[in-house]
Amino acid sequence: MKKIWETILFFFYLVGTALLFSLAAFQKKGRSTHKYGVGGAGTLKVVESPEFPEHEFWQGGKVFPVRLRHGAVTFEDDAAMDIRSASIKLSDYEEESPLDIIMNTGPRTFRDLTDFWNFTLASINGKGEDEPVSSEGLKAYCQSEPIFKEIFAETMRRAPDSFSQLYYDSKLVNYFKAKDGKLRYVKYRLIPEDRGLDSGLISGEDWEKPWLQKRRPEETRPIDYLRREYVERLSQKPVIYHLQLRLHEDMEGDKTEIFTQEREWSEDSSPWLDLATVTIERALSFEETEKLSFNIGRQPDSLGAVEGYSAQDPNSVNAARIRIYGLSLAVRRFVYQKKGFFD
Repeated sequence: MKKIWETILFFFYLVGTALLFSLAAFQKKGRSTHKYGVGGAGTLKVVESPEFPEHEFWQGGKVFPVRLRHGAVTFEDDAAMDIRSASIKLSDYEEESPLDIIMNTGPRTFRDLTDFWNFTLASINGKGEDEPVSSEGLKAYCQSEPIFKEIFAETMRRAPDSFSQLYYDSKLVNYFKAKDGKLRYVKYRLIPEDRGLDSGLISGEDWEKPWLQKRRPEETRPIDYLRREYVERLSQKPVIYHLQLRLHEDMEGDKTEIFTQEREWSEDSSPWLDLATVTIERALSFEETEKLSFNIGRQPDSLGAVEGYSAQDPNSVNAARIRIYGLSLAVRRFVYQKKGFFD
């Protein structure tokens, strides 16, 4: 009986979350989150001599065409305190791709689908018409869930210098099926060419009150300064990143250590290794960027998302995101056809 109830509850969260995000996509006439962004096109080249186990997909020296999109989760204002994103598509097409990697600032994320659902409801609870998110709802949720408040603050960046000077983590766990037959799990991150400091890290009052996200009164830069800066940078020279991965070997019994999002993998057992160089050579037009769609379900057999089967399973967020992206894309395509983006 308990198993049946867990399955019903899991289905409820999956359907409810997908519907909420689809409705948001319809209301916003585009993406339900990460609505404001900028894109670029170039290549991804796997390092010549990988330090990770030999892999069918990630072969040394292999080159892929790539499209990349940077965005902010909530605010149109680039000077606001927000979560920033980097989404990579190993393809020169808008949708079709052998692999999509979706990353945000901060190394940790929601504990499970229940957490994701509760956060989503909190972010819209009591939201005013002119507010992209409910600061009061987020405040109440952060105060009731101290561990989430810490994770939430960790993801925030306040008015960073450039999209190209941030660290982006994939967070959710994926399979890594190497040629040696040993099962491993993988996470990715994208870092600046100079491997320098993460821009826009928060502290002080921002850390204590991460729900107060609007720009500071003294900020004078335009609301799209990050997007402008990225296009201007690409007009002068390519923007280069390092894509890295870290691996965790499979283990018998309880896999909480692998799948939990409340803490990071150990640097000793799972160090970051260089995977590829990403070179973005040109900016995408507004229409090209809008047409891009990303889905963590687009992966080869030798990789693949680990799915959860209960609302309390950390991998349940993977299951939700795969379904949310598909449904939200259908809504976006309907909206964009009205705008003439898709003929």
